[in-house]
Amino acid sequence: MKTGFNTRKLTFLALMLAITIIMDLTPLGAVPLGAISATINHIPTIIAGVALGPVAGFIMGTLFGFVTLIHALTRPNTFLDTLFINPLISVLPRMMIGVASYYVYKLFSKTSLKPLSSFAAGIAGSITNTGLVFLMLYLVYAKEVVESVGMAFSAIIITVFTTNAIAEAVIAALLTTVVVAVYNKYYRI
Repeated sequence: MKTGFNTRKLTFLALMLAITIIMDLTPLGAVPLGAISATINHIPTIIAGVALGPVAGFIMGTLFGFVTLIHALTRPNTFLDTLFINPLISVLPRMMIGVASYYVYKLFSKTSLKPLSSFAAGIAGSITNTGLVFLMLYLVYAKEVVESVGMAFSAIIITVFTTNAIAEAVIAALLTTVVVAVYNKYYRI
């Protein structure tokens, strides 16, 4: 893969950002589930990381984080959404989604499991998103989250990871696989 950004890469990155914004502004990107909002807004970041590399994945993740921050400032749905006003929660964890997705994709591409590389990258990006967001919530706002939800933080994590995190990861894996297959057909990675 060539380094640097040409017009095609910048256009693709802009398209992924536009899709992220549309998903954020419409019901397409977030599914409210009680006290949390299950998001699939991270999928364009995963795709950008896999298709364009770790730098583009980092840039797209940062932009996704800022979209999340703006959402928290302007349209919070739940108490937990207001915690995303803090960039340590909204931006910092999202920066690594595309990076993790890229490296998992490359790792699988070099093995006999190459057909599963996009699928694994989708799962990795989604789990990176959920895992790092909850890590930061724990480090910064554990007491507030526990008081708001009314259960231990470990119970919250178990609940989230056994419900919507699995659904988010599967959807991300499937969509990443389809989009990257089409992308690879026209532009070799």
